[in-house]
Amino acid sequence: MSTPASEAVERRLYNALWWAKVQSAGPLPVDPDTPAVAGLTRAAEPDGSTVWLVPMIPSGAGHAVLDELGTPPVAVEQPNETARVLAIVVACCWTDRSGSAWPGSVGTLAQVRAVYAGMRGRAEQSSDLTLIIGSLRRLHATHWIRWNEKAGEVRLGPRVINWTAADQATLRDLCRHLPDPPPPVLSTTAEAAEPEPLVPEAADE
Repeated sequence: MSTPASEAVERRLYNALWWAKVQSAGPLPVDPDTPAVAGLTRAAEPDGSTVWLVPMIPSGAGHAVLDELGTPPVAVEQPNETARVLAIVVACCWTDRSGSAWPGSVGTLAQVRAVYAGMRGRAEQSSDLTLIIGSLRRLHATHWIRWNEKAGEVRLGPRVINWTAADQATLRDLCRHLPDPPPPVLSTTAEAAEPEPLVPEAADE
């Protein structure tokens, strides 16, 4: 027969187990019936089949805290290009900006390439795809986006669930200053795919 004390211990162990998993692997997709975990936000996928357990980020958290929570900041490798591509994905996937950015809609590589060229104010160059793909891979690895390289489709990642109202207001303003993406042409394949080598990465500008 369980007692309040034993139940409290079990609950602490349960929370500690999930935190260990998140610190090791970052935000985790779980069954919707998974009980809540203290300190982890639940981000439900659009079809309701899966939820993500995402650490709640303390206000003003620095790099050391983010690393401890298993949510490192945007990769510092090629930071300029990575930040540009994240902004473009937000513009392509956050189509209903009257509401929350999560979960957003599916965007395409073609949209990202078009906005990238417009953002740089020039025709697309042969090196652009190299830079874009490298940034998409880094953002996928850190859970800022979900990048299906095989289908050429992208979505916002579960980490955006932690964006505050102030963050989203700033992003809305940013999106207004980016070129409008063309309409998406989506693949009929809905399978998730792990990133596969496509083109080598180039140095940041």
